[in-house]
Amino acid sequence: MTQAIADNINNVFKYKERIFTFLIVGIIISGFAYVYLLHSAIANVVTREAVVKQNRILSTAVSELEAKYFEVKDTINIQLAHSKGFKDSDSTSYISASKSLTAMANNHEL
Repeated sequence: MTQAIADNINNVFKYKERIFTFLIVGIIISGFAYVYLLHSAIANVVTREAVVKQNRILSTAVSELEAKYFEVKDTINIQLAHSKGFKDSDSTSYISASKSLTAMANNHEL
């Protein structure tokens, strides 16, 4: 048993330069991978901050447009329609869905 252990130790000493080189290369590759992944994480955070800022700007613009929409919506009434030339309809007719549920287009009307 001691001879087998001694042979294993001798094999380790025989290949110690290769083992050391392998470990150093592994540490260097791990270091480069760490730096690359850290850089990617930081770049993603910076990009996310830019997107959040742009989102905030767009949300503000949408809010302003909604406010303008509600202001204009409140000014539209029947008197404005009559002043623009619209007239009340004499007869009102509705389309019934029970007659036919299929649509037909002739001569490329769509």
